[in-house]
Amino acid sequence: MLKKKLSRAVLGMLFGSCCLNAGGALAAGASETELRELKAQVQDLRQRNEGLSHRLEGMERSVGEGLARQNARILEQGKVLNEQAEASTGGDMIGQLSKYVRLSGLIEGDLVFSGDYAGGDTSEITLSTVELGFDVALADWVNAFTLLKYDGDEDDFFLDEAYMTLGKTEASPVFFTIGKMVAPFGDYSTIMLQDPFTQTLGEINEGTVVLGYTAHGMTASAFAYNGVDELGNDERINGFGLALRYDYEQEEGLNFSLGAGWVNNLASADAVSDALPRTEKDEAQLIDAVAGLNLHAVASYANFAALVEYSAALDSFHADDLAFNGSGAQPAAINGELAYSTAIQGFDTVFALGLQKTWESLGLELPELRYSAAISVAIFEGASVTLEYFLDEDYEVSDGGSGEDGYGFTTRLAYEF
Repeated sequence: MLKKKLSRAVLGMLFGSCCLNAGGALAAGASETELRELKAQVQDLRQRNEGLSHRLEGMERSVGEGLARQNARILEQGKVLNEQAEASTGGDMIGQLSKYVRLSGLIEGDLVFSGDYAGGDTSEITLSTVELGFDVALADWVNAFTLLKYDGDEDDFFLDEAYMTLGKTEASPVFFTIGKMVAPFGDYSTIMLQDPFTQTLGEINEGTVVLGYTAHGMTASAFAYNGVDELGNDERINGFGLALRYDYEQEEGLNFSLGAGWVNNLASADAVSDALPRTEKDEAQLIDAVAGLNLHAVASYANFAALVEYSAALDSFHADDLAFNGSGAQPAAINGELAYSTAIQGFDTVFALGLQKTWESLGLELPELRYSAAISVAIFEGASVTLEYFLDEDYEVSDGGSGEDGYGFTTRLAYEF
C-alpha cells in the first residue's frame, strides 16, 4: 500500500513537471531538437520512477521478512517458557512417571446376609477390601511391587506385599525375588467371592526369597521364608520349599496350567499360625514342624473354565499344636469350581458352581463341606456386580463339630483398575 501511494505521487509530480515544461516549450515555439530533449527527460524520469518502485518493493520485502523472523522468535520463546513453566510446576511429571510406574487397585463393597451353626442370622454392609498396587520398573532388569491393603474383616490397613525382582525373562530365564510376598506354594485361583479353603490352609505370606527359572511355559522355583518355630520366633529362616508350574496358552482353544508345591513347614500358613498355641508375648508356638503339599490345575476352553486345587499336611501335627478329635490333626482341603461365561443383553456374565471339602480342619474354623453358586455381571469397564450363595456343613458332633448347617449370601460391587 505504501509503495502504490509513493508511486502515484512521484508519477503525478513527474508528469505534472513534464506537462508544464512541454507547454512552455510549445508556447515558445520550441524547436524539434528541444522537443527531443524534453522526451528524453521524460523517459529518464520514467526510468527513475521504475527504479524507485523496485527499491520500495525491496524495502517492503525486507520489512515483511524481518517481521516474520521476529514473530517466529516470539513463538519459539513462548514455547520454551511454557515448557519451563510445566517443568517447574510438575505438569509433565505425571506423564514421565507413568512410563515407569503402573498403578493398580481394587475396591469391594459387600451386602452380606449370613446364618451360623447355632441358627443365628446377621446382616451387614461392609467395605470388604481396598487394594492399591504399585509396579515400578526403572530399568529393564529390575522391578519392584508394593501392595497396600485394607481388610474389612479385620478392620485393618496394612502392607500386604512388597518385593523386588532381578531378571528379565525375555532375555534370561533366571530370576531372583526377595521381600514380603506370598510364597509360590499354591495357586489359590477362584471364581467365587470367598477365599478357597486351600488358600486358608496353604497361603504363606512372610519374608521370602525365591530363585526361579522360567522357559517355554515351565517355571521352577526354590524358595525360603521366615517360619514359625518351637520358640515362638517367626523372624527366623526355618522354612523352605519347591514349586513347579507349567502354563499352556492359545489365542483360541485350550488354555491350562498345572502346578505342584512342597514346603517343609506348613505351620507358617497364616490360618495355621493363628490356630497354634501362643507364647506370653502372643506369638505362635510350634512343637514339631509339618511339611505340606499343594497340587493345582486350571483349564479353559471356549466359554468354559474349570479348576481344582488340593492342599494338605503330609503328617499329623502334635496334638498340643493342632488337634482333631483328641489327637494331632492332619488338615487337608480340596476346591473344585466350574464356570460358564456368556453375554446377556451386551453384558459379560459368568455363572459359577463350586464344591469344597476339608479333612481334620475343625481347628482352623473351616466347615467340612461348602456348596457355592455365583453370578457375576460386568456392568462397566472394570466394574462388576456379583451375587454369591454358599451353604456350609459343619463337622459331626462325634468329631467335635455341631453337625449343623450355615449359610451366606453376598452381593458385591467391585471396581478394579
